[in-house]
Amino acid sequence: MINHEDKHVLGLELPTDPRWVNIAEKNIKEILIDHAYCEQKAASSCISLIIQFPEMERLVEVMTPVVAEEWGHFERVLE
Repeated sequence: MINHEDKHVLGLELPTDPRWVNIAEKNIKEILIDHAYCEQKAASSCISLIIQFPEMERLVEVMTPVVAEEWGHFERVLE
């Protein structure tokens, strides 16, 4: 079980400010738009690598499921 009181669980130097939740709630639309962009960018970056290096079979093999996963995240964030 994760001890959420432990500031080192995620390697953070400081504990998260408890006010963060209130700030996030007030800006959830902007946060989700930014998150969707990050998911789209991750999928696009993988696609770009596949297009640039199609002869690298292992790269294509590894990147293809990442594209699907990131695009799935993108779709969920849009919902």
